[in-house]
This record gives sequence, C-alpha cells and structure tokens, in this order.
Amino acid sequence: MAESTNHQTFVARLEKLAAAYSKRLADDFNHLTILAGQLEEDPTCTQSLQQLHAALHSLAGSAGTFGFVQLGRQAREQELQVATTLEQPCNDKQPLPVFEWIIALQKALKTDESKKSAVRIETSRIESVGGEPVIWLVERDSMLAEYMVQQLHSFGFHIRHLRDAEALAHEKGSLPDLLLIDHRASHLEALRANPVAFWQQHLKDFTCPVLFTGSEESFTARLNALRSGGQSYFVKPLDMINLASHMAQLIKTKDTVPERVMIVEDDKELAQQLQRVLEEASMHVAVLDRADTLFEAMHDVNPELILMDLWLPDVTGTEMAALLRQVEQWSQVPIVYLSSQSNSELRDQALLKGGDAFLEKPIDPDLLINLCRSRVKQRRKLEDTQNRDSLTGLLKHASIKEALDYQWQLTQRKPQPFSVVMLDIDHFKAVNDTYGHALGDVVIAAVGTLLRQRFRSTDRLGRYGGEEFTLVLIDCTAEHAERMVNNLREDFAAIQFTGGGNPFSCTLSAGVVDNQHFPDDIAESLLNRADQALYQAKKSGRNRVCLATD
Repeated sequence: MAESTNHQTFVARLEKLAAAYSKRLADDFNHLTILAGQLEEDPTCTQSLQQLHAALHSLAGSAGTFGFVQLGRQAREQELQVATTLEQPCNDKQPLPVFEWIIALQKALKTDESKKSAVRIETSRIESVGGEPVIWLVERDSMLAEYMVQQLHSFGFHIRHLRDAEALAHEKGSLPDLLLIDHRASHLEALRANPVAFWQQHLKDFTCPVLFTGSEESFTARLNALRSGGQSYFVKPLDMINLASHMAQLIKTKDTVPERVMIVEDDKELAQQLQRVLEEASMHVAVLDRADTLFEAMHDVNPELILMDLWLPDVTGTEMAALLRQVEQWSQVPIVYLSSQSNSELRDQALLKGGDAFLEKPIDPDLLINLCRSRVKQRRKLEDTQNRDSLTGLLKHASIKEALDYQWQLTQRKPQPFSVVMLDIDHFKAVNDTYGHALGDVVIAAVGTLLRQRFRSTDRLGRYGGEEFTLVLIDCTAEHAERMVNNLREDFAAIQFTGGGNPFSCTLSAGVVDNQHFPDDIAESLLNRADQALYQAKKSGRNRVCLATD
C-alpha cells in the first residue's frame, strides 16, 4: 500500500512538473515574440539581441532535459546564430528572421510531443539520509534545477540549489563535497566579458571538485570550464545517469585507496627514509631487504609500484625485474630503479631490461612522491580501461571473479571476513521488450551508478553479465551486507524511469553469503552459494535479499 502511495505521489509530481514546464514554454514563446517585434524595429539593438540570446540559451538547455529533444536542438542552432551576430560590428549586423525561428521552434515542439520520446528518471525518495555527499547546484533555471534535484537525489546526493553565482558568497556553514554549476549562472556583465576570471574569483575559496554544465558544445566552452577550475563540462540536455556516475567517481577519489608501494633496498637507512617520505604522503609502503622473499612479499603487498635498487647482494635489480616479468600477474607492475650512479649508458640499459623510470640517489622527496603518484595513477587508469565495463564502470565478468579469488587467497593468509553478493534486476527482459534496449541500458547504468555511490572504494563491484551483478564486500559480514544491499534495493525501487511517456520502476533481488559462515568453501563455492540465495529470492517473490543457508 505504501509503495502504491509513493508511486501515485511520484506520478502527481511528474504531471505537475510537466504541466508547469508546458506553461513556461508558452511564456517563453510569448517572450520570443516580443523580442522579435523589438528586433524588427531595430535589428542592431544590442540589448534585445542579448535578451534573445539568453532566452534561446535557456530553452536549449532545458528543453532536451525535459524530453523535448528537437526543440532543444532548434533553439541551440538559433542561439549560435545570435551569438555570431552579437560579435559583429554594429554596421555589419544583418536582420535575424526571429519570427520564422519561432515558427520553426513551434514545429519542433509539436514533433517532440507527437513522438513522446523522453527517457527520464525520477525518484519518489525524498527523505534525506545522513552521510550523503552534499552537492551545491548553481542553476538560474529553477524548474530545470528542481528536475535535476529530483533525479540526482536517488543516487545518494543531497542537493542544495543556489540561484546564481552571487549566492555562493552568501552561503554559510560546511562547504559542499562538489559544485555543479551552469557556466552562465549570473546576469553580471563580468561573466560575459571574461568568464574564466569571473569563475576563478567566485571559486577561489572552494577546494572541492567542480563540474560545469551548459548548452554550448564547443572547444571554447570546454576550455573556459577547464581554466575556470572545472574537472569536466557536461552539455545540456544532461545525461543524468552519466552525470551522477561522474559525480560519484569524483567524490570517491577523496576516499581513494592509498597507493601501494614496495621498496626493494638493502640500505636500511635509505629504505626507512624513503618509506617515511611516502607514508607522510599517505601511501601504503612495504620494505623488502631480502631478494629471496620477493614472491612472498608480492603476494602479501600486491604493490602498484616497485622502487628497486639497481644493485643488491648477490642479485641485480634488472634480474629481479626480469623474474617479475615472467609472472603474468606482476608483469605490468611499474618498476623504478634507484642508483647512485649517473652513467647514462647504465641507465639506458636498465630501462631496456624491465624498468619504467630511473632515479639517481640522493632522491628528491617531491620528485619521488610525484613520480610514484603519477605512475600508480597511470596504472590504475590502464587497469580500468582493460577491466571495466563501459556501460556501468564496474569490473567485467573475468575481473570480478579474479577479485573474488584474490580476496579468498588473501584471507587464507590473513583471516578477515568478506561477503559475496549476487544481484539481479527483476523482470529485466520485459523492460527490453516493452521499452527497447536503449532504455534497458539506462536501467543497467543506473544500477552501476548506485553501486559505485553506495559502496566503499575498497569493495569490488562487477557486472557479472547482462542484468546481473557481483559484489565482493571487504571486512563485511553477511548480516551487514544484507542491510547494505537492502538499502540499495529500496533506493533503486524508488527510481522512476520514463520511456515513451510512460513511467515505470524496477526492483532488485539479491543473494548474500560470507566466508565466516562457510569457512571451508573456496571462492567458487561462495559464488555458487550467493547465486543459490539469489535464486531463492527470485522464487520467494523477488524484490528482496536472501542469505545463503546450508
């Protein structure tokens, strides 16, 4: 009964928002007609041209997001023509056919209304959850802002809407975890004159990630966003799931797992100095001073980078590197050689024999930190490209199984609880059959974004195949995992997708197991138990989480 009431509330809110936007479109067309009349009298009036540009910019940014794709594109084309006219000298300005443009916009609107092609997501989940990342949304279009707030909330973000750039200076209290800003969110002339300087001034007190949005898909717009301090620029109409996924990833980077570095060095004093420098930079560092324990240490540390002394007792660094390159698991780990010799021929030979970089002793601390960070970052990015599913950003089938195997092997040496979850979208075939595979991909991507937002960076999350997902939750019992997955299930059920004008929701079923309840099981057996528990959840009516039993 409660779910039915929530759905009715959602539908009512959706209809209210759609009606409000339709009414606003009528007002927008009236405003455009007034501007067309003014420009017919004086085609070179800068003030009227600027107002026309602002009106078309607003329409181009909001229409597509509300599902009026053709209308948004038409407005965008006209906006660009107005921008070109504004840049011309007054004597060279040619009259613009604004009345004809309005007719073209109205035709585009009718095309969109007949197709009803909107693909959207909404949420009926309006209560706030403690610990949610706080996002400040700077957007002058209040209706578009309301729409974005509703859609982003279900992915675990607490959104605070600010009307324009000037409001940033008046906000008190805790700073946000991320800023999401429309790059034209101010009426001040300073923004038009020099957007980079304007945003640099307004953002100088913020250290959080910044994302810019806008309806301009151009090199200049992206470059200005970058120079203004933005990590990325999203073009309107906004792909909300892609945006939410990117936001989650940026916020997670503050929580990123420390870089794992292993130092292979027989000089204990030097090794301790390097270890202290890197640990102060929040890296996880292990020191190895005996070559014969190399493989055991690699298993225990699983380093992302090795600092290798070029000369060790009874063995050289290049020989150690050659041994590591023979093992597939470690063949791609970056190796940085350390040496007190500055012989260029020696350095070149060392790099040809399995090394990635060469540092001369004494080693500059800042250079060491930056080199380690950049090499680990490159390695993680490469691994992501190779091992992650492009639609969800989660690990691929083979990679999540490898992650499970590695976690199981690790707990054989160092006991630690972990849980395995098998997760599946209920009745997913019906979604594809009814709404098409494109919207099916939107649903799958939404699950991926929720998973990445709701779980820790230390957890391993994968797309097992199709609409099925596998989670390996570190230092987590089955009971704790059950609570976490149930929260995820409720959040996902609150999302309302819209395809072809028809709102619908999806649910999840899951099976959970941990290694503590089944200490004799190998990794594959735990995965099978989680799958059997998932089958039980499906058999019991779906939209639930079941724990594995004997």
